[in-house]
Amino acid sequence: MPDFREIPGSYAVPGSYMEVHDLPAADRVSDMPLRVIIVGQTNQQFENNILHENVTVPQVENIYGRSAIMTQAVRAFMAENPNLPVDTIGILTPGDARAATATIKFTGSSWRNMTSGVYIGGIRVSWTVSSGDTPSTVATNLLTAINASLIGENLGITAQIGNGGDNIVLTAGEAGQLTNDFNVRFSSATVDQIPGMGVLVNSMAGGTGTPDMSPAILSLGDRWYTDVVLLQNDPAAVTLFAQEAKRRSGAMVARDMRVHVGMIGTQGQALNLQGSVSTSENVILFPWWFPKASSWQMVSALAAQVAQSLNTDPARQLRGLPLNTLAGLGPEKQDDFSDQQKNVLLNNGCSTAVVNDDGTVTLQRVVTTRTINPASGTLSGVWDVMIPAIAARVRYEWNTYIEATYFRSKLADDGSPLANADGVVTPKTLKGSWAGQCKLYEALGWIDDVAITAPQAVFQRDLSDRNRVNSTLPIKPMGSLMVLANILNMEV
Repeated sequence: MPDFREIPGSYAVPGSYMEVHDLPAADRVSDMPLRVIIVGQTNQQFENNILHENVTVPQVENIYGRSAIMTQAVRAFMAENPNLPVDTIGILTPGDARAATATIKFTGSSWRNMTSGVYIGGIRVSWTVSSGDTPSTVATNLLTAINASLIGENLGITAQIGNGGDNIVLTAGEAGQLTNDFNVRFSSATVDQIPGMGVLVNSMAGGTGTPDMSPAILSLGDRWYTDVVLLQNDPAAVTLFAQEAKRRSGAMVARDMRVHVGMIGTQGQALNLQGSVSTSENVILFPWWFPKASSWQMVSALAAQVAQSLNTDPARQLRGLPLNTLAGLGPEKQDDFSDQQKNVLLNNGCSTAVVNDDGTVTLQRVVTTRTINPASGTLSGVWDVMIPAIAARVRYEWNTYIEATYFRSKLADDGSPLANADGVVTPKTLKGSWAGQCKLYEALGWIDDVAITAPQAVFQRDLSDRNRVNSTLPIKPMGSLMVLANILNMEV
């Protein structure tokens, strides 16, 4: 009997009546949710652990302050992808936290009229140097230029003349270990070098204090966030969110979540951080050594591109995607990781980017931090971010299809006289549906070799629960052309 939901079975009034039922089309997939949240530190006590949804840049400037790290991250994220909504949670920095400081010290005496430049937090500050200027004069003129720039307004960094008068002391506007990631440097351009003078820069250091991010986990509640932009890059915070992402990826939650982390450090420091989450396929770690950008700018740009791309096509590799807001802010040639170092990083769960000759930045290869199989403890090899993205998408699509197609179905054994009756499903029927869906996923380029894997699927009615079917569903994720190895034979 047809599954009438609106027309009463005993209705006696003559006429033609029709129900309209929505069923999933066999040749299309549903739209997987996409929701991003930025989680980081704040010095605003009344904003501690408060969730703000669908924020705009003016809103976060009012919430956290125009120059706050959280605001800088939102600004970078929305500049990278203005069409992707984002939420925020700020966690209060510990009361005993300290702000990072840096110094720019001058020695000698200038013997040429010129314009020089420094970079503070990725912003160039130019100032005039005259022939005969002493270190104190140069420092004073640089201070004037810094105060006239957007450094204080946009980054919160303050400047003052240091002891001796020949140096500038820069102080981060917020406290915390994270403030060590502000970059300060003297321009390496030949035209900016000051003849007769030496310039010594001591990078941002001395920032201490890391907030406990566990309250943020609770504030996420049961909302499905597909991507978390985690500004804190200390091992405790990264491990905490990796554990939450693992919980959410479990079968009984099935709300997969990627955690994006940016860090500034050496190859060894990157591998140390990756080692704390080496079994997680839900964490993306993006390290750079001595870029002009801050770590929160890096991770915001990364997440804005990765989240959108993998939602559009979970199997499409991310190589070549531009990180537009990082243009001109990457490491200089001598500071960037070499190809040999990038090979080590990739094989150890760290993602890489390319700084082009014109200063633009593109993704090279995005991998998860998983290098060890969490079940067996054996090495996994390079675990590209597309692998868990494909699994998450196939699970979501299959569950959505089943819920929409068979949500009121009766269950019969294979070979039952009712096997072909309307509103009745059997294990064989489910296997046929799985094969059909797999062909759709294959046509979309998510999985491969369906002709082999689909027949291998097993659907069995549970022996002790007649209302349950148990299945095993093998799939082969689509591969990507990462390396082309050639031999050119010269016939001479």
